[in-house]
Amino acid sequence: MKTSYIAISLVVLALIAGFFLFGTDLIGEQPQVCFLEPLTPTAADLVYSCEDLDEANLTQEDIDHDELVNYSLELINTDRATYNLNPVVLGTSSLAQEHAELNANLCKTTHWDSNGMKPYMRYTKADGKGAVMENTRVIGTPDITKYWTEESLKQIIAWNEYSMVERDEANSWVNSQNILLEINNYVNIGIAWNSYCISIVQQFETNYIDWKQFPIITHSDQLILSGEVSFNATIEQIDIFFDPTPNNLSDEQLMFAPNTFNFGHQCTLSECTSNAMATATILPNYSKDLTNRALEDLMNADSQIPIFVATEWETVHSEDSVSFQIEEDVTQLTNGIGSGVYTIMLWVSVEGFSDGIVLTLSLIHISRAHETEADLVCRLLLEK
Repeated sequence: MKTSYIAISLVVLALIAGFFLFGTDLIGEQPQVCFLEPLTPTAADLVYSCEDLDEANLTQEDIDHDELVNYSLELINTDRATYNLNPVVLGTSSLAQEHAELNANLCKTTHWDSNGMKPYMRYTKADGKGAVMENTRVIGTPDITKYWTEESLKQIIAWNEYSMVERDEANSWVNSQNILLEINNYVNIGIAWNSYCISIVQQFETNYIDWKQFPIITHSDQLILSGEVSFNATIEQIDIFFDPTPNNLSDEQLMFAPNTFNFGHQCTLSECTSNAMATATILPNYSKDLTNRALEDLMNADSQIPIFVATEWETVHSEDSVSFQIEEDVTQLTNGIGSGVYTIMLWVSVEGFSDGIVLTLSLIHISRAHETEADLVCRLLLEK
């Protein structure tokens, strides 16, 4: 018996639980296997044709994972070329693949992992040295068993890429912006699948800094960073975001996690706002007349967050690079908030281009007063 299904993106959790707990035998249906109908990138949705499993006579096809990754990279760079952007290079991090496998096992799109970490935290843990933004999507549902071929997976990858670039209204065009961000120079791609779902993860990097002093918050609450950006730019400001110490998450908690993420404490498992607000900002002293303290007082008069004027903000420009040395006492911030994850976001501007982020690194900072067990676990995870 053959049946046709149109896949939908919304998953009813009660249906999922019922299927896994009781299976199809309970409701008296013959087990079926479903095949993807020919899919074009511009198609409205996926369509499957299904038949009874005992009539299918299937032999599992070998699928070349590396070929799928390279195909995905080719599609990304084709889209970037369409918008007159330079290609991105395939990165070497396994982080995207690991997260794709987690999402495939859940059959659910989520940016959180089982350690309770968001993408930018995992990026630091995996020795990331620049900035990262993540696109992720799970396609399929656990209510029907699928038979994948390499060609059908390629068609889904192409359909997803077109959807993310050209039909991303539901996500406020965030996926599209990540793919087409001019300053991106690397991408790590994860692709995983099982009999129910395919999971695709794209982690875009801007990696342009040769570090002399990797960012740290010292025991005396001094934020210190120095290095060289490999193009001439103006370093505009540093934003600092804060997240509470992450806790381990169960599969059930991940199932209910938001499909989006953002920086900082305003994006949690229960609610994630579309606009992230920094916990503090650090600026250079652009004034020739005011001291750092006087400028800080002036700017903080109407500010919703603390603004610091850096004790040291030295930049040296050359034709094709800018070196920097930045240091500031953030005791006021860390004493007021306490232990957790502080993410440093470094903004630069280049003449003729819009502002871009070249750094999103997460630093675990423990209050000098005490260290909880959760703080210790998080610190060990980030420091490996």
